Amino acid sequence: MPMRQASRPQTKLQVHDMTHEPEEIDDSCLEAFDYLYAYLNDELKDKAAIAKLEHHLGHCKSCFSRAQMEEELNKRMRQSDQEKAPSTLKSRLQDLMDEL
Repeated sequence: MPMRQASRPQTKLQVHDMTHEPEEIDDSCLEAFDYLYAYLNDELKDKAAIAKLEHHLGHCKSCFSRAQMEEELNKRMRQSDQEKAPSTLKSRLQDLMDEL
């Protein structure tokens, strides 16, 4: 599954032989969480950190699943940014702001 936005080359991550049980969170998982959001938002620039995170995601089913879920949420949020709000909602918001 691609884990990058279109602005960078697509990386297909795969889960390899797991190094620990899916429910087990160890220090490498906690370190992965520190970098995950920057990675998914294409803000992580340190190549060594990217390689380490991708290696971890490739071997930890739990973190890989979390990354997939977060990527799907990001994708849906980007899609919703492109949709226009209904005129009734705009009107209600304008009325509320006018009251302030």
